[in-house]
Formats: sequence, structure tokens, C-alpha cells
Amino acid sequence: MNAGAPDIGATGSNDGANFDGNEGADDANSQAAQQRKAFETALGMIALRIVSDAQADLDSAMDDTEEDV
Repeated sequence: MNAGAPDIGATGSNDGANFDGNEGADDANSQAAQQRKAFETALGMIALRIVSDAQADLDSAMDDTEEDV
């Protein structure tokens, strides 16, 4: 092993990221944490849009069904 190289062990490196949702004080403002938070925000916005569109389609179908009765 190189004396100047960090010892990452058998598990590899995750660049200080905690995957259990708990971030340490040093990790809170890291680039990885910021990217993870941005990704989660974007994913949430996409999911909300999909659910909203599905609800609008369902409401439209229900209105059409009520008119046919």
C-alpha cells in the first residue's frame, strides 16, 4: 500500500455520503449531498406532476361517465 494513499478498505469509497438519510455536519454542505438533495427534489417534482396528470385524467373519465348515466 502506498503510504500517502487513503485506506478505503474492502467497502470502497462513498465520498463521505451517508445513505441512511443522516448526514454528518461535514457532509451537510458537500457537493455529493447537494447533488443528492437536488436529485431528490427533481424526482419529487416529476412524481407530483405524474400523479397530478393521472388525477386529472381520472377526474375527466369520471365526468364523462356521469354524463352517460
